Amino acid sequence: MEAAKQSVEQAKQYVEQVKLSLEQAKQTLEQTKKSVEHAQKQLDEATIIAPFDGLIACVAVTEVDVIPSPSFSPQTIIYLIDPTSMELKVDVDEIDIPDVKLKQKAIISLDALPDVQFEGKITFISSIPSPEAGVVLYEIKISFDVPPDFELKIGMSAAVDIIINERSNVLLVPDRAVKKDSQGNTVVKVMVDDEIEERPVVTGISDGFQTEIVDGLDEGELVMRKAS
Repeated sequence: MEAAKQSVEQAKQYVEQVKLSLEQAKQTLEQTKKSVEHAQKQLDEATIIAPFDGLIACVAVTEVDVIPSPSFSPQTIIYLIDPTSMELKVDVDEIDIPDVKLKQKAIISLDALPDVQFEGKITFISSIPSPEAGVVLYEIKISFDVPPDFELKIGMSAAVDIIINERSNVLLVPDRAVKKDSQGNTVVKVMVDDEIEERPVVTGISDGFQTEIVDGLDEGELVMRKAS
């Protein structure tokens, strides 16, 4: 009888040891899971995924550099460029900026490619001025696509014409052919049967060199280039 009691007691102790071992195994498994999660987090933070396909223009770090977490101290690691899509930064005078709108078309010319023009669109207009030498300027950004045959480089000099208004199939006359008469009416001088006739006209938009004639002239009529 005593031997049976001892066997039962030993069995109980064994069960307790198994339970203790199982609990320790659970704790070890939990710690292992946390270690794996921490390692995965470190791996995720160490892996750089490019937001777009492009060319690596510059690597700003070396293998021995320690990179802090982006949440604490953002740091540039790699300069990545997309050679098929460019962005041009332009400063616009405060006098002209009210006419500049998002998505307006812009024609871009580069000094390096004088015979080529690129068409872009305004994607950003700064609300904060950047005074320079007493002139108030506002930065705008113009995005444009680059055909595969052209290898543009960052930093190339460029000139931009922003299309504020656009018309097609319009009648144009030189700006200097348009004047005001004594009553303040807009007129041009037209050659009719070898005689000069002053004709009232309605004008539209102008680029500073040519003016749109909305009404008052017909295509083919001979306009005197000098209004006076």
